Amino acid sequence: MTGYSRSQFVRRSAVAVGGAASLGAIRPGAAFARAAGDPRPIPGGFSDTFTPVPSDPFIHVLPPQLGFEMSSITDFSGAVGAADIQGTAHGSDGTSYDFDTDMRFMQGTYVGLDGRVRKGSFGFI
Repeated sequence: MTGYSRSQFVRRSAVAVGGAASLGAIRPGAAFARAAGDPRPIPGGFSDTFTPVPSDPFIHVLPPQLGFEMSSITDFSGAVGAADIQGTAHGSDGTSYDFDTDMRFMQGTYVGLDGRVRKGSFGFI
C-alpha cells in the first residue's frame, strides 16, 4: 500500500473541497440570498475579532478542533469533513507569508428554514 505525500494530500483535498464548494455555483446568488430551503446556521461562531461566541456571531463557524461543532448547520445529520492547514508560503518576490486555512464539506439531511427535512451538500474554503 502506498501513502500520500503531504503535497499530494493538500492538492487532492483542495480539489475535493473545490468540487463540493462549486455545487453552490449551480444556483447563482446562493451564497448571499436566503431561500426557504436553506439550512439554519449554528447559533454560535466567531465574533468580528475571531473570538468564539455562543450567539450572534460575525460568522457561523467554529474552529475545526475536538470539542467544537464541526458542522455549520443546525439540525444536520450526515457526513462532515474538515481540514485546518497551516504553513508558510513564499512569493515570487521572496516574501514569506503565513497562512491558516479552514476547509469543510457537509453532506446529509437538515431542517431548512421552512421547517422541511431536506438533503444537501455544502462546502466552504
